Parts: sequence; C-alpha cells; structure tokens
Amino acid sequence: MLLTAYVQASKPGLLQLWIGMFGVAAPPVPQVSIDRQAAVPLDPPAFFPIRDFSVDGNGQSINHQCVLRFDVPDESRPRQIVIDAGGERFEFASTSLPKEVPTLMDGSFNILLSSCYSQPEDIDGLLGTIVSQIKVQPHLTVLAGDQVYLDLPLTQRVPDQNPDRARLLANKYYLNWLSGALRVPGLQSVLERAPVVCIPDDHEFWNNYPFAQKQLPDTWTDGSRQLLGDTARALYEDYQIGGAPGGAGGAIRLDVEPLKMLFVDMRCDRDSAFKSLMGPKAVAAMQAWEHDLVDARAAGRPVVGLLASGQALFIDPPESNWRKKTFDAEMPNYAQFDVLQATLGRLADQGVPVVYMTGDVHWGRVASGHDLQTGTALFEVIASPSRLIRTPLLDTAKEAANSVKGIFGGGNAWPRHSDPEDVPDRFGVNHRFALKQEFGRRGDQVAILSFTRVGSGVDMQVMYYGISSDKALSQSESTTRFELRAR
Repeated sequence: MLLTAYVQASKPGLLQLWIGMFGVAAPPVPQVSIDRQAAVPLDPPAFFPIRDFSVDGNGQSINHQCVLRFDVPDESRPRQIVIDAGGERFEFASTSLPKEVPTLMDGSFNILLSSCYSQPEDIDGLLGTIVSQIKVQPHLTVLAGDQVYLDLPLTQRVPDQNPDRARLLANKYYLNWLSGALRVPGLQSVLERAPVVCIPDDHEFWNNYPFAQKQLPDTWTDGSRQLLGDTARALYEDYQIGGAPGGAGGAIRLDVEPLKMLFVDMRCDRDSAFKSLMGPKAVAAMQAWEHDLVDARAAGRPVVGLLASGQALFIDPPESNWRKKTFDAEMPNYAQFDVLQATLGRLADQGVPVVYMTGDVHWGRVASGHDLQTGTALFEVIASPSRLIRTPLLDTAKEAANSVKGIFGGGNAWPRHSDPEDVPDRFGVNHRFALKQEFGRRGDQVAILSFTRVGSGVDMQVMYYGISSDKALSQSESTTRFELRAR
C-alpha cells in the first residue's frame, strides 16, 4: 500500500486532511497525530473509491481517499502531521490558516500562487525543490488550474470502454499526488508546503473544454466528449476536492480578516453555448461573498475582497465563433461574465477593493484597475506557468531559432515562453475601470502574495520566483507595495 496526504485549506482552528491510500481494497483506519499528540477526527473516517478504474481480481477498487477534519489551536504555525495506516507511515509539516492578516511589525499573510504544471517538462523536479526552499512561509497555497494535462500527449486515445485506457488519465494524477513516494517529479512537495485550494481549468479536462478540438479525436462526438468529461470530472473531485462525489462546480470561501476570499470553479459547469460560466452553487457563493463584503463595509470594518478562478480577468477575448471554439474561449466570451462584472462594479460602488488571482496564460503579470467613479482599486495577479507544456514541432522550432540568435548574442533565456500581454485600457460595465500594467515576468514561475495590515487597510506585495536551475533566472523579483483601502 502507498499512503499520501495533504492539508486542504479551511477556516482558522480547523485542520482538514486529505488522505489517499493506494493498492488496498479495504483501506485501514488511519491513526493521525498532530505535533506528537494523537488526534481524533471530528467525524469517523469515510473512504471513497478513487474513480480511476483500478480494481483487484474481485473487481474491488484498490485506491481510496477520505477527508478528515480536526480541531486545532486557533493559531497559524507549522504543525508536524504523522499518519499511520496498514503498517505504512506518512509524515509532513503544514499549517492552518490564521484568523487575521498581521500588521507589518508582526509579519504578513502569504499566499503561494501556482498554475499550469506539465509534469513531463519537470524532469529534474525543480518545481518542488524551489517551492520547498522559498524562505517566506506560505499560509495558503492556491493551485489555480491545469494541475494536470489530461489531454496530452495528443496521440493518446482515452477513455473508451477499455479501463486500461482510462487509467492513462488517472496515472497523471497518481504521479503528481504521490511523486514523493514514487520518487518522480510532481506536485507532492507543493501540496505539502501549506493548506491547499485547488481551482480547475480546461486541462483538468482538455484544451478549451467543453468544446471539441480537432487535435483530440476523443472530443469529436457527443458520446466520447461526455465519457471523457465524466472521467475527468470524477478524477478532479477525488484528488483536488476529496470526500464524497459531487463536489465540483462550486466555490470555496475562506476569511482571514479583513480578507474575504472566494475561489470559484468557472470551468466544470461551463457550457458550449457561450452562456454559462458557473453552476448554481458557484453563483450562490459569489452572491454571499458580495453581501458579506458590503455588510462589513457598511459596518465600518476594514474589508478587502480576494477572488480567484482559472482564467485572466483583464484580457481581450477572441471575437469570432471559430476562434472561440478552436483555440481558447475566455471568460468575457460568456454571457454570464456580466454577472462577474456587475458584482465587481457594485463592490466598487461601495468602495470595496478587490484582488483577483489566476494562472492559465503562460506568463506572469500584476495589473491595477481604478474605478473612474469612486477611485476603488481592482488588482489582477497572474502566475503561469509553473512548468510549461511542450508544443510539438513549434517549440522545437523556437528553440532552434533561439540557438541561432544566441550565437550573435540575441538569444532569449525562455525561448518557448511569451512575454506578458498588455492589459486593455478599460474593464467593467461601461468601461468603468482604468487599467495599468504594474509588473510582468516571462518564464516558468510561481508567486507569493504577501498581505499586511496597515492602519484601516491592507498592503499587498507580490514576489515572483523563477523555476530554473539557472540561479540568475530563479532569482526572486518583487513588485512595489500596493495599497488596498476602502473608499
């Protein structure tokens, strides 16, 4: 049996533990200790099969997951967590969330932001190595989409009624989530660093999900798209959410005062008619988040909104139906994007500043928006990719051309990557926000967003870390401090 675990982000004073057991039909009850003290979960363990078609000779699932919750002291600090089960032991250190953002004299509340991880491109396991060595201790890790690339390689045909083919999909999660035990590159070191929130994007399914893609034969018919989509959704639920099936399509709400944070799934319930980005659960969560922000502002309390999803906010979308379906439909291509814009507009009317976090676009950028009516701030922070996928032929040609340029001193350190796109001039209903690019970074990267209490508001600073064996490229870069103040 193989055993693994990570801490899922939850409210302060609660430690929520995802546990995976692999290779056993009847998972044993795990014994958990926290800081060398036996810990009793709030509810008895309830294991659910990981829906990866892995079964024994009797047709019983041999891979399982469960989520256990524990009361812990209401303080944020590294905790030593040990899990014993079936003669196996898994040990790691993680934290729980603090109640509030500290003042500058007491430190900062730190969020590790990462997205777009192509495991085959992380041959040397650098992502885990560098994340483990970042001196700033994150209190929260946000994996903002494309934690796996289920649609690569392009020649892979999965799934059909043959379970062996469907297991090819599941193996990508298996390698990432158990990379430490398997001694392969993967996400396990990232998952262990701090409590984790996972948001899906298209490659949790396939490129530009839910649209058919000419390079992916499994998406050409309604039946094969449904089968592939159902399989991908099940794996996302089992690994990235955990617990009983059915958790996709919603949102996760966390508060670290005065930050009120919402992490929204805008992919799993997206339709192919350019209408719906979110399902009813996500819409209800966004409405509740808005109401809480407005109520706190009306009561005179400091308040800042933090919103995260899987695609960029400040971006010019493709206009033709052909481009939207063939390449990448962006959030503004959907009618329901009006709901998001209207929400941000109403928050600006109330003077509530908001930070939006995401990945997806394969470059890093910080951009600011200022409402022309109220002066309220709206920031976007992007960190992408952590390890860039390889595009056959095209990337080889880029590298060859860069080698030629390098002979004459004109080569690029990241030949396969793109520079950040310029932000549009305006955003929002009636173009009410004026936008400005504050920072940009090319290459494989992760970011740490640090928040500190200053007077009646919060300051934010973003530190980017390159994922490279070249020390010059892995050197951290910091933005200036940005003020988040109610207006």
